[in-house]
Amino acid sequence: MRKSHVIGIAIISILTLGSVAQAQTAVPGAPQARQQRGGRSERGRGRLFRGITLTGAEKARVKEIRQKYKTESKALRESLRPAMQEMRSAREKHDTVAMKAAWDRTAADRQRLDALMQRERAEIRTVLTPEQQTQFDANAKQIAERRAGRKNGGRGHRARRAGAVGTSRS
Repeated sequence: MRKSHVIGIAIISILTLGSVAQAQTAVPGAPQARQQRGGRSERGRGRLFRGITLTGAEKARVKEIRQKYKTESKALRESLRPAMQEMRSAREKHDTVAMKAAWDRTAADRQRLDALMQRERAEIRTVLTPEQQTQFDANAKQIAERRAGRKNGGRGHRARRAGAVGTSRS
């Protein structure tokens, strides 16, 4: 009887370890979550074109416009990086004073980046047909609302879901 218990425990532990190892192993060739969503940079931009089908010429023009603004926006983002890392570090230490100070120091660069994004959107909008512009504007408004929800301490669209009442983390 004792031998059968030892064998049973050995089999259970082998099965448990095997399933844990399989759960931790990524499947080769399987796309990661970020890749499935199109990557971080494409989430917002991809939402701008939700419900819009662009012609080849429109796609080429949009790509050209994005390239035009890419270097300036990259430089602004790079200038924001140290302060953002400082804010992350302060947040991990629960130092709200240091976090706010770092956030306040980035105000001018954030405003320049926002203005740049608005100019880029306005220029992209000129490429679109009136029907596409209507959808583009609706998508931009939805993105702005989600962004405002996050700024106001909410969880963006997640906080507005029907089942999400009282589930936001603080």
